Amino acid sequence: SSMTQSAPAGFSGVGSRNRYYNPVSKIQSLIHNLDAELVQLCKQCSVAKPLTNNMSSGQPSYAPNYAHGTGPLGSSGGGNGSRTTRGGFAGYRPESISNLLARARSVSMGGSRTSPGSPMAPDAQKRQMRNVYRTRVIDAYRNRRIFTVYGNYHTVRRALMRRGWLEKLPAARHAKLQSMSEEALLEHARRGNDYEAVVISKMINHFPAFFIWQGKGQRDLCAEVRPFRNRVRRSQFLDFTTKVGLVGCAEQERWFREDGVCGMSYPRFYRLGGNNLEERMAFIEDYQQTQARSLLLYVREHKPVDMISENGNVTSTTLDFALAKVKKMVRQAEHYSLDDARIKPPTPAEIVENQSFMVQSTDVLKSNVKFKVSEKVMAEYARLAALYLDQIESLRPDYRWDGCRNLWILKPGYQSRGIGIVIRSSLDDILQWTSNNQNKKYIVQKYIERPLLIYRTKFDIRQYMLLTITDMKVTIWTYRDCYLRFSSQEFTMDDLRESIHLTNNSVQKRYKNKINRDSKLPKNNMWSLDHFKNHLHQVGAPDGTWAKIYNGFKQNLVAVVMASLDETELVQNAFELYGCDFMVDEYYNPILIEINSTPDLSPSTEITARICPMVLKDCIRVVVDLPKNPTTPTGLFERTFEVNYSINKGADGKPLELNGKQMTLFENLPKMRSSPRTRLLRKILSNVKSTNSRKLEKTKETLCKTAKTAVPKTSKKKKGLADSKASSSSPSAKPSSQNVGPKTILNPTTRENLALQYTAPK
Repeated sequence: SSMTQSAPAGFSGVGSRNRYYNPVSKIQSLIHNLDAELVQLCKQCSVAKPLTNNMSSGQPSYAPNYAHGTGPLGSSGGGNGSRTTRGGFAGYRPESISNLLARARSVSMGGSRTSPGSPMAPDAQKRQMRNVYRTRVIDAYRNRRIFTVYGNYHTVRRALMRRGWLEKLPAARHAKLQSMSEEALLEHARRGNDYEAVVISKMINHFPAFFIWQGKGQRDLCAEVRPFRNRVRRSQFLDFTTKVGLVGCAEQERWFREDGVCGMSYPRFYRLGGNNLEERMAFIEDYQQTQARSLLLYVREHKPVDMISENGNVTSTTLDFALAKVKKMVRQAEHYSLDDARIKPPTPAEIVENQSFMVQSTDVLKSNVKFKVSEKVMAEYARLAALYLDQIESLRPDYRWDGCRNLWILKPGYQSRGIGIVIRSSLDDILQWTSNNQNKKYIVQKYIERPLLIYRTKFDIRQYMLLTITDMKVTIWTYRDCYLRFSSQEFTMDDLRESIHLTNNSVQKRYKNKINRDSKLPKNNMWSLDHFKNHLHQVGAPDGTWAKIYNGFKQNLVAVVMASLDETELVQNAFELYGCDFMVDEYYNPILIEINSTPDLSPSTEITARICPMVLKDCIRVVVDLPKNPTTPTGLFERTFEVNYSINKGADGKPLELNGKQMTLFENLPKMRSSPRTRLLRKILSNVKSTNSRKLEKTKETLCKTAKTAVPKTSKKKKGLADSKASSSSPSAKPSSQNVGPKTILNPTTRENLALQYTAPK
């Protein structure tokens, strides 16, 4: 049939119809047929046949044309055999969408020729826009390209939208617009504005999200489709993003330690937030040992003449006690055994001796009180102190971080951003502080008194780590770029304020920089990695110093992840980005301080404004692009370590389990009346479930009734004794349902104590 539609400007004759065909009329007819079906599909989260199946061969669909500028918000599209240019088709001046739809409507109504300038009805335009959006929504669902981002992570949003993803808005984002109706939103929707985003989000509301960026405390939604989710869950005892969990990982990492690959460098710690008496005694012992080393370090670093006086108040017995203490530590470190691990309570004489040593050594370290010995004797003590300290530091490298002040830092177990952190040196103050704040679960950690300083100022390094989980592997990624954070004040041990000793940006932003500090330090208290490398070169650090520090970062992070892997939920497509804080000692060895699960990625300074968006973009490359294309560049993220956890699964892909049947002894034992002591024990142990069938229960009841009639009458005293003997000789006999009351929930320790109490012989 011949076409009655007028040819557009720039085309004429039959050849023009061969080169150009307007697909809008074909799409217009399809819209009427599929409109109702698309609404139902969106509600049921199901997908119909592709729209191209209903089109004639060679006709382009409307959605691709819309993406290239066609549709209700752009210019007209192309057709069969047309050559496109940047502005449209060669030799063709683009017309408005109103003119194209007006001509298509005229063709569908009877084929009459209409003017190109006739306007389109508003309802038709809304219907056109609505169905274009729905086509995009269904296409995004088919290709798993729907995402939800909680918070102001606009870099993540832009990175996903550039890849063709559609956003399912959270309730708090554009809340006022989300309360509007779809008809009102379509009136103001334009390409790329907020109205269009809200319209698409309303249409996509019934579909699951396949990429979710959420907070740590939020509930995991859409778990049935296994989306990319920025949360890796694990038990609280090995959750290294908390102080308590990091302590647990430090206890477990020794089982995974391997030179050059996996090893954790972490200040020693004690959990004093609970009622663990053994750990409290271990801390007191460590505090006293540290006091002895601090005194010997003081003797080694000072001249003998400056430490003695004829009127001195400290005798040589204090030095003898410190030398004996450190000598014992060397012997235990060289020949460590389980007996050495047990902390034995001191005798009264040892308590008096320890208290005397603590008082006199504190006077020397804090008030510079003099020793009452000769210079020759003092020189010999200095030689022995240097000898013993070298021996113990070679066995325990972390002792090199200690100074002469015996300082300890107290951190709340489940808080971050420097909240609640204090530094103390007195043993009584530390124990009193932790006892008064039991609800905060304080961790007591040895303070690093000898860190590497830059222009007499303390600093730490923020390093990023990415953890990804696939169906077979757990991969650890480390970022090859990082930055330094400085304190606003010069480092000193005489002042314990947080502005000097805590380098968190959330703490330092509350203080002004010290006026007379070195001018080479940055005003924003941050350095880039390149600036730090230049500083290492200027101060004459050995070649390869940064490579040594970076390798230490990787070994620490691998050790932490490996230690927590047994308590980690290995969910496919889960990932998490961590902010890891390190310090460096005087020998350029990195020390892990803490790991943050939700690091601050805001552009607070020019340093973070450059590195934080780079980290997020490279994170999307690793998480989204790499699974589809193994050759995809991952930016500055480096694959550090991989763990194949599929070896713990069976042939069907499920974790291996050990199944068996409970063995029952004395099934046919006749039921006799038990003593009150035995009945109480049965109540305690009543959580053991019965595994026998009902038929077996009836059989046993019949046997028990027969046995009752056969048992001769005895006195109550003899009968109770017989019952006691029978119950003690058959502890595995199943208790009767008549004697068992409601289940009693007891912890294992109470259950064991009661069992011993009521089963012990009188």
